[in-house]
Amino acid sequence: MSIEIISINGKSHYFDYEKFEESVKKTIGRQCSDAKIFLFNDFPVPISVETNIDLIIVMAIENKEGNFYKLKLNSKGKAVYFHNQIIPIKFITSFKDSAIVEDNGLIIANEEYIDYSTEINSIKKGLLNYLSGKCDMKKDELYIQPLIFIQNKNEFIHENYLISESFNFYAIHKYFVQNSAEIFISYNDWRSKFGYQTTLKNDIERITEQASKDSEIGYLTKKKVERIGKQLSSSRTIYEELNKHLVIISGKAGTGKSSELLLLTMKCISNGQNTLYLTYNNLLTFDIAKTVKAYVNTKLKSRDIIGEKPGEASVLTLHGFFYRLSKSLGVLHVLSEPRIEKLLDTLKKRTRKVSDIVKVEIAKTQNIDDIKVIIQTNNNLDIGSKEVGIDFLNFLKRRNATTSNDLDRASTDFFNHKKSIVGNIGANEVFLADYYGVLENTLLQIQNPEKFYEKYNIENKHELLDVAIRLNEKYVGEKDGKKTITEKGFVEFKNRRVGGYKRKRTLFIDEAQDCHRLEREILISIYGSNNIVVANGGKEQLIRHVELCDWEVSQAKKLEVKKHYTRNKSYRVKKTVVDFCNYVAKRFQIDLNLEPLESEDEGELLFDFRLNHNENEVREIFNYLKLKGEVYGCSPYETLLVLLESNSQRKNSKGLNGLSHETAIINEYGNIEETSSLRRGTWKHLETFESKDFMFWDGTVAGKSQLIVPSPNESRVIYYESCRGLEAWTVACFTLDKFFSQKREDPDAEKYLIGDLFLNQNNEQRKSMYATTWILMVLTRVIDTLYIQINDRNSEFGKIVIDYLNENKENKNVHEIGKKLLISP
Repeated sequence: MSIEIISINGKSHYFDYEKFEESVKKTIGRQCSDAKIFLFNDFPVPISVETNIDLIIVMAIENKEGNFYKLKLNSKGKAVYFHNQIIPIKFITSFKDSAIVEDNGLIIANEEYIDYSTEINSIKKGLLNYLSGKCDMKKDELYIQPLIFIQNKNEFIHENYLISESFNFYAIHKYFVQNSAEIFISYNDWRSKFGYQTTLKNDIERITEQASKDSEIGYLTKKKVERIGKQLSSSRTIYEELNKHLVIISGKAGTGKSSELLLLTMKCISNGQNTLYLTYNNLLTFDIAKTVKAYVNTKLKSRDIIGEKPGEASVLTLHGFFYRLSKSLGVLHVLSEPRIEKLLDTLKKRTRKVSDIVKVEIAKTQNIDDIKVIIQTNNNLDIGSKEVGIDFLNFLKRRNATTSNDLDRASTDFFNHKKSIVGNIGANEVFLADYYGVLENTLLQIQNPEKFYEKYNIENKHELLDVAIRLNEKYVGEKDGKKTITEKGFVEFKNRRVGGYKRKRTLFIDEAQDCHRLEREILISIYGSNNIVVANGGKEQLIRHVELCDWEVSQAKKLEVKKHYTRNKSYRVKKTVVDFCNYVAKRFQIDLNLEPLESEDEGELLFDFRLNHNENEVREIFNYLKLKGEVYGCSPYETLLVLLESNSQRKNSKGLNGLSHETAIINEYGNIEETSSLRRGTWKHLETFESKDFMFWDGTVAGKSQLIVPSPNESRVIYYESCRGLEAWTVACFTLDKFFSQKREDPDAEKYLIGDLFLNQNNEQRKSMYATTWILMVLTRVIDTLYIQINDRNSEFGKIVIDYLNENKENKNVHEIGKKLLISP
């Protein structure tokens, strides 16, 4: 046996493999004779929308006598041994010439924080979900610790960060030694002799095979990548304007605004420039991430990249971006202070009470489980205190802190750990309930931190903010024996934190007409108007707000902008569906006038008025749609998109009974509104289809944060509200008339374009116009074949469909299912 180093998917250009192998053998060779190291170069699957994984190191030491890799001694003087690790790595080379320093646990370069915590968490969660969900590894036994390697002449170690001039195993060894972890086991199944010799091999083969399948691209993605490649060389006009002016790309729905944004994003990445793409739709971030990854994979294979490496590409929702920004600046914690203070006061009293008991008992016994029994049966503790006691003891057990000397430090760490969780709870509540208030105060802190400092008495908020924003000691003063925050320190903190968001990125904003002015001002304040490109639609594309956002003005001053207009020609939708879109728009006096995609055929439009489908009827429809995509070489992901109205076509989740509940939010005008949360459930046909050669990615689940990027062999099932910006060869719309009626009754419907003095519609017409903007968004998701199921012929939208069918009786591409059999393409 020997130390084996196996490269998968080629070799990375970030390090020298021969020198890496030499450093491995010199570091562990004297103690260890049997080990396996797998180097997955440029992991081909987009497991995160935030970033790509440049390298995954999977390393395992065979568990046998005389074969070991000793790292260090723990706090009790016992040896800490390495068993196995899964380490996804992101290489950062943009700071190699910068002066990097570490300051109170934070990394600073050029007076700006280097903070990749978002990418670290996203990689960790994404890879964990991928290995367990797609590769059959046991999620509860997986531990993944991502690493950000920053190339720089200085060398120091920080949790999840390794700063060094060159990447080799000497540097990795130092990282392991200085890591706070005392257990180095990523997957317990690989520890045994059988696990090392057989399970590890099988798991690696399964990961490799699954990654190969999930990185395949179908007809639409290939065409998109090819088109981007062809147009990159011819898109010089707009590209040359980047970083000089704010660039506005305007046009109707489906006319290529988003495609132009994506094209410019790719050109920046190809030229080694960093980008940030912001959109409203969480599910669209997956779609963009898949396209970006497919493009980068293609370019890397051909080595057609200018510079050392592609630029960094991040895709986020606007809400996700503003949540992280406001939280990292401490705005959310300040606004939720009363709630947090109450929780922390209770936590402090309970922690002190149980810590005193544990201190007495741990002197008698170091058995944590015995002390748990004492806490559980203590009649002088209330239930809340007992719960804190159990949590505290479990914390001690994880830290292996079992002596009186360990307690004081552990008690403080436990309180700070809980404090950060409490801060998150309060932050989440205030962000959701008072979004526009959060934006207003975030903008105030960015533009006038001195005023924010005074308004919220930041001087006396040390206890609230020290853990939340990790205050540097030089920002801290003292008054009446209590720690305070200095104004100068607070301003410096703000400047460094905001600077960390820049990263020399060009910012691309999709559907920018729907931004709020506060969102616009914050983004311009951070990135500068000259580093921003927006895709701007008209009033017929308003969804989030009732007013168009003016991107030509900031702080009441005209900006220097360059405007480009797309034609009314659709880059997606064929003639049959475009004709129906124009018909619907015209019925509600919406100026659409969309021109269809040029193609050999005109696509197809299928209407279905049947309320309840039996299994054979539904299977016939979906087999037909599936075949339509397969004929053109589309993957299942590209072939079919299923759209549902959130309160229909569902099977209720157990225990939920499908009931919605009322919550309160503060709207953009400071008014209090009640809002109903969506009723979540499972599509009633999902189980039927998944047993019939269909695989579905269910985007209707409540916890979207747990979703992984869909694979090529999965078709998507989502709610109408989540379809903005997506596309598929065929689209199936269920209960579309009910969705129209639901949107007419939306609280925002009566406020639609309320600031447009030239809109002379009565209230009912205004509500219908608002609902129609949603319908047009839905109809323009399809490329070829659109299936629409209608519940009620006599509903407002049902009548429009009936009229359209009557006017198109001779159109061979428009059918009513039930009257005409589906014929395979």
